[in-house]
Amino acid sequence: MADFIDEHGDGAGVLGGGTDDPDPDVFVPTGAKRHFTGRSKSMKSGPGTLAPEPGAGFPRPGGPGGFAGPTQRFGSAVPRGPAALGGNRDDNVYGSVVAKASNLPPTIDPRRVEKLFADFPSLKVTKVERIPPSSPSTSSRMSRPSATMKVIFDKDANARDLDDAMNKMNDKRYLGHGYYLHLDRYLGGVSISTKQQEEPFGATLQEVEFSKGYAPPPDLGGNHRDRLREDAMNKRLLVTANVPPDADTVKLIHRTIEGVLEGGVEFEAALMQDPHVQEEERFAWLFDQSHPLNRYYRWRLHQIINSTTRPNVFHRQPDWKGPKEALPDEFASDMWDLSQPMEQVDSDDSDEEKPTRITIPIGENYPGRVDSGYGLLTPRSRTMLIWLLASLPPSSALYDEIAVFSAFAVERVSKGMDEIVHLLVTNIFQPFFLSKANPKYRPDANDSEAESRKRGQLPQLITNGLRIISDVALTTSKASGVCYKYRMVIANQLVNRKVFEYLEQLPNQLSMGRMGEIQYRDDINAILRVWEDELLFEKETLAHFDYAFNERKRQKEQEEHERKIAERRQKKNAARRKSAGEGISEDDDKMCVDEDISLNRFMDGASDERDEPLSHDVGASTTGEALQNEEANESDMAEVPGESAAARARRLRPKAEDMFISDGE
Repeated sequence: MADFIDEHGDGAGVLGGGTDDPDPDVFVPTGAKRHFTGRSKSMKSGPGTLAPEPGAGFPRPGGPGGFAGPTQRFGSAVPRGPAALGGNRDDNVYGSVVAKASNLPPTIDPRRVEKLFADFPSLKVTKVERIPPSSPSTSSRMSRPSATMKVIFDKDANARDLDDAMNKMNDKRYLGHGYYLHLDRYLGGVSISTKQQEEPFGATLQEVEFSKGYAPPPDLGGNHRDRLREDAMNKRLLVTANVPPDADTVKLIHRTIEGVLEGGVEFEAALMQDPHVQEEERFAWLFDQSHPLNRYYRWRLHQIINSTTRPNVFHRQPDWKGPKEALPDEFASDMWDLSQPMEQVDSDDSDEEKPTRITIPIGENYPGRVDSGYGLLTPRSRTMLIWLLASLPPSSALYDEIAVFSAFAVERVSKGMDEIVHLLVTNIFQPFFLSKANPKYRPDANDSEAESRKRGQLPQLITNGLRIISDVALTTSKASGVCYKYRMVIANQLVNRKVFEYLEQLPNQLSMGRMGEIQYRDDINAILRVWEDELLFEKETLAHFDYAFNERKRQKEQEEHERKIAERRQKKNAARRKSAGEGISEDDDKMCVDEDISLNRFMDGASDERDEPLSHDVGASTTGEALQNEEANESDMAEVPGESAAARARRLRPKAEDMFISDGE
């Protein structure tokens, strides 16, 4: 008993007795509940003397090891709902619309956060407060620093409007320095964030299969078959590095690696300090170590510098796993360096695989990622396509010559679709037949005859290039798999690169003759009519093509038509002034307008409108003109003093304009 008292005390407060004045905050039950007595805390160590572990992210109340407050008595009310979560809460947080903006640059200005909601008029920001960081955790120490702010909206704001803003901006709005805006509903001091916690370099827990090898002897645990079966599949953290989905991103990362190899780590530091690089979204991966593109950048740099693919890239960090397949012909600098194609296998012996969409691996998606269904075009395939375009002669291409390009596009639908379309469109602006890709092309700047021959070949080469694009779009629209995506890629590039605007200006640039321009425009419009008949693209896109190519020609023809009408009007007015010997009256002006209207109707082919009755004003003007003509004839018949007979005969001779009458006459 003495040893027990020395270790646990004299029992005061444990059994509820031992003192004359018991603690009023301690409730001692009786009866069936006498074994679950409450007791106050003591400074002694031992079972039951430690304070309960607080929740994650909540500081422990009171001093370390001290009493946090009165013990909850049996039978008392237990808080429920949001109040049971603890922490500092706003009283009106559940009745108002408040957002939590996280993953912000540490030095961001609150006014910039307010401007982020300028595109949503219903979300009027009234206040922006910076939320102090909570107690540091393991995940926060591993991630880079960021700021979090509470955005309070006006009382008229609607929760649905905030949901709409979250759908459009959450993890999509780029803020510079590799930060993307993350939005959540603010729920007071215990707001729940949907942002997942990340491991260093974005490592994920993956299953790794180990080789079983040979069966161990019994003294080494060979009899434990169950344990060996469980050890065969094990999970551990791995950092995966995959090749980017598009060629432009691959080139950007490889150029950065070349800069680091030539200039050292100072090149990367200088690049990250450039203001344009900090605000440009295509360099977002450079500032975020867990970005999928940053992982490929680190892995490829480690692989080139160390000439190895060992998994331990960084000390005391998870192992790395590179791409399954290396980039083909990555270091090829000449056509002879390209790898040889694989042996052709008969289609009867092997089933042809239909092109399918490439799925995005888990953890490899990021904002601004290019559609992975396009793939990468190998250097050998790119060289082959350029050679095919360069070998097409500058004459009217045959159907079998154009069909080669459609077959090439269908076979590589998931291995560089956008690059194939890019090369086909480039062939319109700069035909490969007139480049160094054609072995027979010999440019000579001093030869005027060669330059003239080149200008004469351009219209046919450009027309052939557009026919190739048209056949690829028509063929892939009827093929299986994801070939239908060719039409969307073709339409986007034709619009974005302003192909038909260029085709419309080509006759003036090449100084085509009248017959050559007519033939050229008829060929282009024939292709456009095929697209309209086949409904190859959307109606808005087809209307854009027609407007870009034919609108200026239509306006020019309309202006020429109006100019001819004006010239006829001026000639007729001059003839009438000469015959009448005086200015045209107001009624004559109206008559000229009526004649121009009749001429326009005749030019437009609206012959049925000519039978419509004239208005009262037109009839009045016609009657007045007839009276004036009679008076003019009487004045002409009158004798002029001193006039000879020959002069009078010439004056009374019928004039050519008197032989024609207008519609009103």
